[in-house]
Order: sequence, then C-alpha cells, then structure tokens
Amino acid sequence: MARKLNLLVLVALALHANYTGADSSSDDKKGAITVDIDNGAESKVVLPDFSPYAVPEAALWEQFGDGADARWKRSDAVKDGEEKARYDGEWAIEQPSVLAGIAGDKALVVKTPAHHHAISARLDSPFDPAKNGLVLQYEVKLQDDLKCGGAYIKLLTAPSSGEFSDQTPYTLMFGPDKCGDGKVHLIFRHRSPVTGEYTEHHLEQPPTPPVDGLTHQYTLVINNDNSFTLSIDGTERRSGSLLTDFAPPVNPPKEIADPNDKKPEDWEDKEKIPDPDATKPEDWNEDAPLMVPDEDAVIPDGWLLDEPLLVADPKAEKPADWDDEEDGDWSAPQVPNPLCEDAPGCGPWERPLKRNPEFVGKWNAPLIDNPRYKGEWAPQQISNPEYFEDKSLYKLTKIDAVGFELWTMQAGITFDNIYLGDSADAASRISDNVWKPKHDSELAVNQAMRPKEPPKPKLGFSDIPALLKTRLEEIFFSIIDFYTAAQSVGVAAALKQESSGAFAAAMVAAAVGWVSWNILLFARFLLGMGGVSGPQVEAASAKISEKKTDGDSNEASGTSTGASTSTSTAKEGKAVKRK
Repeated sequence: MARKLNLLVLVALALHANYTGADSSSDDKKGAITVDIDNGAESKVVLPDFSPYAVPEAALWEQFGDGADARWKRSDAVKDGEEKARYDGEWAIEQPSVLAGIAGDKALVVKTPAHHHAISARLDSPFDPAKNGLVLQYEVKLQDDLKCGGAYIKLLTAPSSGEFSDQTPYTLMFGPDKCGDGKVHLIFRHRSPVTGEYTEHHLEQPPTPPVDGLTHQYTLVINNDNSFTLSIDGTERRSGSLLTDFAPPVNPPKEIADPNDKKPEDWEDKEKIPDPDATKPEDWNEDAPLMVPDEDAVIPDGWLLDEPLLVADPKAEKPADWDDEEDGDWSAPQVPNPLCEDAPGCGPWERPLKRNPEFVGKWNAPLIDNPRYKGEWAPQQISNPEYFEDKSLYKLTKIDAVGFELWTMQAGITFDNIYLGDSADAASRISDNVWKPKHDSELAVNQAMRPKEPPKPKLGFSDIPALLKTRLEEIFFSIIDFYTAAQSVGVAAALKQESSGAFAAAMVAAAVGWVSWNILLFARFLLGMGGVSGPQVEAASAKISEKKTDGDSNEASGTSTGASTSTSTAKEGKAVKRK
C-alpha cells in the first residue's frame, strides 16, 4: 500500500511540474503560429480561426469584419483658431501584433502615440434606453501597455451631426482611463427638465482596470429600476443605483440657501469675547525675556579659553602659480584645532541659557461669554427654483452613434466586439463564445512565450528528497500567486487566470499526506522492527498476538484481577469496581 501511495504522489507531482507546459497541438493545423523564445528555442501554438458570431436584435454588433472601413469614419474636426485637423492620430483595422488570440481576427487599433484620436460609427437606427434599459460591452487590448491615455467609448446623443470631437454631445461614456492611477469611467449626461441644461454625473469609487497585453472585456448593464452593474472579464466589479452612486446627484435638493440673504452687520457670531472689565496686574512684567543665562553654571574643567576653534593648516603650502599682486595675500586654509578634539571646548565660554522663572509673556484679558452672541449665521432656506425629481434615470437620451475620442501617449490600444443593446443574456453569450476563447488562446500564447527550461537529467532514488523539496516550493509560490490574484480580481477570475492554484492546493494536501505516511512508516520501523528481519518480525508478532488472546480469555472468565479484570469486564458491558 505504501509503495502504491508513493508512486501515485510522485506521478501527481510530475504532472504538476508539466501542467502548464503541455501542448497536444500538431504543427499542421490551421492557425499555428511560431513563437520565438529568448533562449533561441521555438514553440508553436495553434490559434482558433476567426468565425463571425451572429447577435440578432442588437443596436450595434461590431467585429470589424467586411465593411468596417466604410462604417467607421475618422474625424476631421478642426479646433477654433487652427487650420489643421485636431485629431491627427492614425487608426487601422487590422489583426493585433502582440499576443494574438484568434487567427484572422481584426480589430480597431490606435496607431499613433502622443496624438489626439477620434473615430465614430453611426447606428442603423437610433437606440432608445428608455424601453428596456441599456447593455454596453466591448473589448480592450493594450498591446503597448498604457502609461497615460484613455480607452473609453462614447455613446453619442441623437441626433448627432458634424465632425466628431470632444464638443460632440454624448449620452454615456464608459471604459478604462489611466494617467497615474487608473480607473474605469462611467459618466452619463442628464438633461434638467426645468433648465434644459445637461450635467455630467460621474460614478463614485470606480474600479481599477487591468493593464497588460491581454484582451479584457468591459460590460455595463443598466436596468429599468435604475440599478447598474459594471463587470470586467465577466466578474462584477461595481454595482449600485443611478440615483445614489453618482456625483453630483441627478436630483437637486428641494431647498437651497437664499443667494440674496446677507448677514446683518450687528450679527454677533463670536461665542467668547475678552472681558472688558479686566485690567492687567501691576506686577505683570511683559518685558521679561523667556530665556536668561544660568548663573549657577560653571566653566567645565579643561576648557581651553585661549585656543581658537579653527587654526591655519600647518601642512598647507602656497601654490607655485600664486601671484600676490593678482590673487592677493595667500593664507593657509583653516582646519579644526587639534587641541580641541579632546577638550570639552575652546575659545570664549558663555553661560548656557535657562527658562526665566519670571517670564509671563504678553497680558491678554480673559475670555467671557458674549452676551450678544446669536450663533453661527446661515442664510435662510428657500425653495429651489431648479428642483425636479426624476425617478427614471435609466431612460437616458437616445443614441445614434458610438465613437472613441482619445488622447494617449501609447499606440496599440485595440478595440473589438462592441455590443450595444438591451439584452444581458446576449452579452453573456458573447462573453462565453467570443471573448473567452480569445482570452484563453492569448493565455496559451503568453505561456508559450515564456523561456523553456532545459531538459532535466534523469533522477535516481536518492534525488527524490530534493525533488520533493523543489516541488513543494513551486506549489507554495503557486498558491501565493493565486491568493494575490484573488485579492485583486476576485476568486472566479483568479481561477480562470491561475487555474493551477486550486491544483496546487490539492498537491499540497497530497504531499503532506505522503510525507506524514512515510514518517509513520519510518517510526514504526525504528520502534518495533529495528534490527529484525521480516520473517522474524512476523513470527514475533504472531506469538504476541497468541499470548494476548489467551490473556483476554482468562480475563473474561474472571481468573485475573486488577486492571486486567476491569478492562475485560468493561468489554462485556458490565460495570465493576477497580480493586
């Protein structure tokens, strides 16, 4: 049994060592790409081929396939006072060049760093969130990292016209932005029914976006009860209500401070005032200093009164090129007096200062309660002329186009698989059938790009302890990585990205059990079988068992006394007193 258990655990540990590196793909399949490794080796990964995915009844479903170039229009907007287009950043519809996950899958890519970019596409017909709410989902891939720039999408308010720019009215803005600390924007614009003016409302406590070379999916669901959920890679990262989780709040207060109300000139808002009847005591000496010389201090023994702190350097010599007429009289540089090194001090001695016991400072009259105090003044409240209450904030203004209007210091920002509609189920199916296969494929490519370890020599029996130690360390650090990822993106997402974490936990349990079992076997060998051969041990064990059986029989019949009698009788279910 012990040999079988040892063999089983060793096989499991070996599987863990090769778990992430297994590759069952063949070289002749479609979509195979060759990845160059730093050490000169090559690895081949089979990419799934791109296949269009149909999403019925969507206001917009964009995979950047055939006809995308005609749908997406780059902005030629010109800023006031300028002749050339403000948005001169280049765009391209192409396959990603970094960590490609799907063969033949094209996307919209930012091509120019440190430039303004703007591009938009019209919907076939305006989309009205007032009917069934809104679901917006799209993918972002940062091929060249993101130090400072945006990757958010705008839903443009209908009817949109003119060249797309930062001045174009939008209904909602959603997506990652990073310049320093990153965050996922969620901003919607609401029109006041009283003034007709639009106000931007920003999500409070937005989540932090992932920043790496993988494709990440951002999903926003706004329900017709004003609730919303914000998810990244299928994991909910923020939820709440349009009524309470945005700043400033949409609905203004019923009452406001009267802007015409002024504080009366005779209003007393000082609770305490100096006592007008108090007088300064006659013996109050305001001129007494805070510190005075200590008359009790004496000069320390050994103080060198006639020695200066600095003396001319005796080793210094006048430079040969020194000209007294041009450079002046030469004098040796000053250095610390060596005689002062071991003395308590040199030069004139001054008494140290101490606090003056007669110091009282400037006199001020004591404070008393202000008899005219009326409290803190505040303007009176009046009815807010701009007050309204909108309990249907999910009924956002109609949308007739989507666009990206960005400034970024990095190129390579990639957008793909944009869904706009009112079906959370459709967005979930897109996630399962479109994003997840791509993401998993990218993880495989990323794994293949890691440098491969050189072939390990064959191990003998004596190498097993070292192998076990190494494997346990690998498992330990794998669990640490899994725990860190779980704290950052949640357990579900961590399990998707670090699938070896749960496996590592199982391996730890198996390894601990294996070690414990071998320790017990070794202890049993030392305590019960040290220096005795196998047949001798079996014979001795048989004799001991035989004698024990005879003893138990005698005890059961009542021939023995003491503890044996008590034990035997207890086995028969009878209670006896110990003699």
